[in-house]
Amino acid sequence: MSDELRESDNIDGKKASAGPFLLAVAIVALILGGIFVASWISPAEENVTESDRVSRSVTDYVDAENRNDAETIKTLTCASFNSSNGPMADVDGTVELKGVDGVVVNGDRARADVTITGGGAGERVSTWALTRDGNRWVVCN
Repeated sequence: MSDELRESDNIDGKKASAGPFLLAVAIVALILGGIFVASWISPAEENVTESDRVSRSVTDYVDAENRNDAETIKTLTCASFNSSNGPMADVDGTVELKGVDGVVVNGDRARADVTITGGGAGERVSTWALTRDGNRWVVCN
């Protein structure tokens, strides 16, 4: 027996075509092109809301407090920030951030309900004040 295709094996007498393969490649190329154009028109960084930015600032601040990173805390707080009156003034030790909810932005000021656990107390919710500083939000008293 031979591995060659004999004319008697081709029932319809048609030759093989690359058409279906080329059609599939064209469809995949269109889909990928559509994804590329969509990401170019609306980049992900432009889809970040003010609420997301406030939450990110709170998260960064809690992380810096847990690490006792004074330099980072300075960049994440208002110029007039007083840590003895700050939102984590009564915290002893590290805390876990459980949530940032109820973010309300009013111009260059924002408030957020921040839930933390640990730090010498159980779970607690407090309202934090933040101010816009350029493109970011900073924690204030």
